[in-house]
Amino acid sequence: MAETVPESPAVSPRVVAAPSYLGWGGIFGGGIIACAISVVLLQFGSSAGLALGSPTLPNGGASWNVLAAGLWVVVVAVASSAAGGYVAGRMRTRWEDSDANESEFRDGIHGIAVWALATLGAAFFFAMIAGKGADAVVNPADAQLNETTVRLSANIRAIFSFATAAGSALGAAAAWFAATTGGEHRNQGIAFHHVVPALLRKR
Repeated sequence: MAETVPESPAVSPRVVAAPSYLGWGGIFGGGIIACAISVVLLQFGSSAGLALGSPTLPNGGASWNVLAAGLWVVVVAVASSAAGGYVAGRMRTRWEDSDANESEFRDGIHGIAVWALATLGAAFFFAMIAGKGADAVVNPADAQLNETTVRLSANIRAIFSFATAAGSALGAAAAWFAATTGGEHRNQGIAFHHVVPALLRKR
C-alpha cells in the first residue's frame, strides 16, 4: 500500500516595502531653518532702512531704495535656501545601494524639497498679509489716486514681482548645490568646524 505524503501549504513570498529615500525629518528641519533665516534677514533689511526709505524720487520716479529692496529679497531667498538645503543634504540618511551620481541626485532632491517647503510657507504668509490688507476699510477720499501714483505703484509691484521670481529660481539652484555639498561633507566625514569661516570659529 502506497504511503500518502501530506502536502505542505503553499507559502506566498513575503513582500517587503521599498524604503523611502526621502528623509522628511531633514527636509522639515531645513525648511524651518530656511524660513527662520528669511525672517531674520528681512527684519535686518527693514532695520537697515530698505523698507522705510522713500520709494520715490523728487521727480516722482521710483527711487534706488526700491531696487535695493528688490535685490535684498533675492539675497534673502538665496541665503535661506542654501542654508536649509545644506542641512537637509547633510542630515539625509546615507544609503549604501547607490553610486556617487545617485547619491548626489538624492541629496539635491532633498535640497529642492526644502526650497519647495519654504516657498509654500512664504506664499501662505504673504497670502495672509494680502488678505488682511484687502479686508481693511478704505477711505473714499484716499481711493482717488492720481495717474502718477498708480503708475508708480505698478512699477514697484513689477520690481518686487521680478525680484521674487528671480530669488525663487536662484534659491532652487542654491538649495540643490548646498544639499549636494552637505551630502559630500557627510560622506567624507568633514567636521562642521571646517565648514565655518575662520573668522567665525571659536578660538
